This record gives sequence, structure tokens and C-alpha cells, in this order.
Amino acid sequence: MTQEQLQDLAALRGKLDRIDDQILDLIEQRLAASADIAARKDAEGDRHLKIRPKRQVQILDRLKDRSDRAAPMLIEQVWREIMAHSLQAQAMTDLVLAPSDNPELLEARVRAHFGSAASVRWAASEAHAIRAALAGEAIAIVTESIPDTEGELRVFDVLQSEDGRNVAFAVGRVSAENIAIQAKSPAEAKAHQPKSDWTPGGWRSRPAEQLIDYPDPEALSRVERRLAGSEPLVEVADIIHLRAALARVANGEAIIMQGGDCAESFAEFDADKVRVTYNLLLRMGAIVRAAGSDVVHLARIAGQFAKPRSSPVETIGEVTLPSYRGDAVNGPAFTSLARVPDPKRLLDAHRQAQVTIELLQAYASASYADLPRVHREVGLKEPPRPISMFTSHEALLLNYEQALTRFDEASEQWWATSGHMLWIGDRTRQLDGAHVEFARGVGNPVGLKCGPSINADDFLRLMDRIDPDNLPGKLVLIGRFGADKVAEHLPELMRITCREGRKVIWSIDPMHGNTRTVEGLKTRMVGDIVKEVRTFFEIAEAEGVHGGGIHLEMTGSDVTECLGGSINLAREDLGRRYLTHCDPRLNETQALDVAHAVAAMVADQAKRANAA
Repeated sequence: MTQEQLQDLAALRGKLDRIDDQILDLIEQRLAASADIAARKDAEGDRHLKIRPKRQVQILDRLKDRSDRAAPMLIEQVWREIMAHSLQAQAMTDLVLAPSDNPELLEARVRAHFGSAASVRWAASEAHAIRAALAGEAIAIVTESIPDTEGELRVFDVLQSEDGRNVAFAVGRVSAENIAIQAKSPAEAKAHQPKSDWTPGGWRSRPAEQLIDYPDPEALSRVERRLAGSEPLVEVADIIHLRAALARVANGEAIIMQGGDCAESFAEFDADKVRVTYNLLLRMGAIVRAAGSDVVHLARIAGQFAKPRSSPVETIGEVTLPSYRGDAVNGPAFTSLARVPDPKRLLDAHRQAQVTIELLQAYASASYADLPRVHREVGLKEPPRPISMFTSHEALLLNYEQALTRFDEASEQWWATSGHMLWIGDRTRQLDGAHVEFARGVGNPVGLKCGPSINADDFLRLMDRIDPDNLPGKLVLIGRFGADKVAEHLPELMRITCREGRKVIWSIDPMHGNTRTVEGLKTRMVGDIVKEVRTFFEIAEAEGVHGGGIHLEMTGSDVTECLGGSINLAREDLGRRYLTHCDPRLNETQALDVAHAVAAMVADQAKRANAA
């Protein structure tokens, strides 16, 4: 930049600083005015709560109508937070939550609606919550509506899910003229639902990359029909649970620990392999939790049976055959018979996924007794609690994904029941493509791999397409740049998400951008992987973004596919236990090395935040 341009830029930054000062002054004035209003009400002997829900709705509607640039979601979030702090300036008001079948989801909705200023506490029963609302400055959050109690205690607001369903009811000492909205009956709520233009099979009319060309379409149709008639692999309630957990990550309250095999194998599958993967993720999460961050455990498992390939064919010597695309498609043996895509393999993948999920559930129940030992290993002093292990895989085989997509009457939404979270790869994220079209219509959390080739315009439009409502916990952006390219590409993408007010999660895949060939074998250097992870967290902190997690290809087996790490694997070790059919994986020790690096970053950032 020229000196003149630098001066202009400094002047603009100075203008922003002055605007920030003005905003702060106005907030201070608003809080002071709120305290004055509270004093006047107290002098008049008003026993009602200080909150005015109807006026809050009127304020939000008026500001949204006035806005030219600020998005409605931004106005909703900012002013609800300001009004929440104004309420606390008038009177310290508690939010008392009645027991719920889905406490994390309920608390997330309460925070989104009432802001972060009020304290949240759980009541032993709905009756206790109601009693708290009658006795003092408290709002009861209950899951069933109640009648007015002698004109004093009444339902004054309704908390709704993203799809418009009534989730909970706010009850308090609010006068009738201050009630915000009336609860909708199920029939009314359904009548107000927007008509979706999405269907599970809509992807078939879109251009598609990396789809499989099956030689027998009728055999594929028979398999699809069998899968469509099968039971869901995961429950909708568990997907919603993951969405709530990821909303906490989006709010900077936790980190994703995601990892597992490059591609799952039929031949190598057994219960012990699932247990080892589960325990490894558990140990990695405990390391990060000991550094001060809560963790969401997300395994690459129970669906990661296919891989995109850079070439549809593979040549060895003078023989060229279709590339191996994962056990759900064809076999790894380099023979013409093994490499023919066989749709019956989708049924084998489904059966193995079902058994894997059952094993994960069993290990999650059994691990509760083993958690004290894991806590002692890393110095955690908190009492152990059961840990959920969610499943994830790349939504590559759309025939399989469509066949396992179900409509849930309760939520009035489509869900991909093949796994809790799906992601779209860097090779299949075309804006008008089949994979994006499928992912935009399901309620699951969706990951989007972002490599060096993504441009700002497509990046913005992809976020709008997959997550048009900007819902916390819906979209996970997974960077995959390489240790030498992450600093060049990531900052601008993070700035875009900040500028647009996107409630996304940023995670890093330090594997795929760091692949190299050594003595004819694909490998990765642990040093490169750790470098990209550290750079990711440093950039996120500099840009004011929460570093939301890591995404690793790894195994608990004693493989020698990646070099380096604390066990110092050298190039001469590479072929000793090189077992992968696709990409090189971290072994147990190397994966723990990466977890320790993440923990160190978390601890350092916490120290800097406390010092600031």
C-alpha cells in the first residue's frame, strides 16, 4: 500500500473506534435508564416482573423494519442480549428450568431467547419452578403450558424450535397486557410452516461429482428399496442432542474432537477395533478437558465406507482398473472382479454400521465405570459423567443417504438417519451439485470441507444454501489447507464469517493438505499436522473466532503410516506396518500427541484471556 492508502485506512479504523465508543456510551445510558425505570416501579409498589415481553417484541420488529444493512438475525441476537442486561439492571432475575427430556437443547433455546445476563438454574420439578416464579424475581421455564393463577402468574412467552414447534413456555408475574405471543396449537403451528421445495431425491436432477457408475441399475434399485424399508441407524433425538452440543461449540463453550479411520473396512472389523477407537477419542477428549475446555466427541465411524478419489482409474504396470472407492463400493484387491462396483456392498455397510453403533452405545454405558482411571491419567478432578459418542461420515454415496432419510412427524423435518453428522468433501461442494442439494434439506449438522480452491463468493453462497437460517450447531466449516497454505487462505474466510454474522463452527482437518509421497508410499508428517493445528488456533484467536476443533484420520492400531511424533517414526519404519487401503493415519501415540498440542493451545489462550 502507498502511504496515502495507509493513512486512509487508519482514518477508517479511527472512524470505527469512534462508532464503538458511541455504541458503548449509548449502552451505558440505556442501562442507567433501565435502573431509573426499576426505581420508579418499586416506588409505585408494582409486584410484576420488570420484564416487558410485548414491548421487547415491538422493539425488535421496529428495528428490523428500519434496518438497511443489519440482518434480522443480527438484530435479534444483539438486542435480545442488550435487553437481557437491561432487565438485570432493573432487577436480578433468575431463569428456573423445569426438568426436560432434552436439557441441553432446552438450555440452548432459553439462552438464545433470554440472553446470557440472567443466571440459569434447574428445578427439581415443574412445581418447584412454578413456586420460584411466584416467590421472587424469577421466570419459570416449563415444557407444558399452565393456566393463569388468579391473574398474577401466567404464560407470557413461548420458546420455539427452529422449525416453529413449541419447545417450552415462560411463566412469570407478568400482566396480561404485557404478554408477548400466544402459544400455537399443533394444528396452527403446522399451518404456519413454510412449504419446502426440497425432497430426499432432488439431488438426482443435479450434476454430481464422485458418484458411482453401477453396471446394474436394477440391482442398485433393489438395494435402495431394502435400505428404505430398514430401521434408522440413529435416532432423531440423538441428532438433536448433537445439534445442541454443537451450538455450545458455536458459542465458544466447547471443542469438537473428531477422528477415526480414513475408510472403514469389512475385513478388519471387530468389536475390539470399535472399542479401541472409542477409548482413544475418550482419552484425547480428556486431555483437552483437563486444559479447560469441554469436548464434543465425534467419531468418523459407522458410515465412513467410501472415499472420493482424484482419478476414477488406477494403473499398475500395464493394467488399468477402476480405483478402489471404499468397501461400500468395491474391493481393494487389484483385480477386475474386485474393482466392479457392487450395490450389495451397501447392505454390508449398513449392517456393519448398525453393529458399530450398538457397540458404541454399549461402550458408552460401560465406560462410566472406567472414567475415573482416564481422569487420573490427565489430572481431571471433576466427577466422571457418561460421555456421548456421536457418529459422522462423508455424505458421498447419495443413493445410500437418500434411502436412509426419514421424515419425523414430531419435528416435521427430514433427517439423514445414516449418522448423526454428515460432511461434504472438498471435491463435492459444487454450489449447484447433487451433494450440496442433498445436505441442504436434512436437519442434521453438516460439515463443509474448505480447501485452498474455495473462493469467497462460493463460500458465502454455500453457507446460505446449507444453513440459510444461520442456526448455531448446524454448519461446521472444516479447513483443509496444509501447513504451508493455511495462513494464506484461512484468515480471509474467517473474516467473511465474522463480517456476515455467521454462527458457524470452525474446525481444522490437518491431514489432507499435508500428504506427501516417500519411497512410493503416501504419508504425512506429524510435525506438519501439529503445525497446521497450531496455526489454525493462532489465526482463530487473532480473528476473534473460536477455534472449534480438529478432524483427524487416525486409528488405535500400531500402524506406521505417518512419520514423526513422540515415538519418532522414521522413513525406514514406513513400510513396517503400513496397513491403510487409502490415506495414511495417525497411530494411537501420534493422535495423543496432537491432542496434547490442542490442549496446550487451549491452556495458553485461557491464560491470555484471563490476563486480558
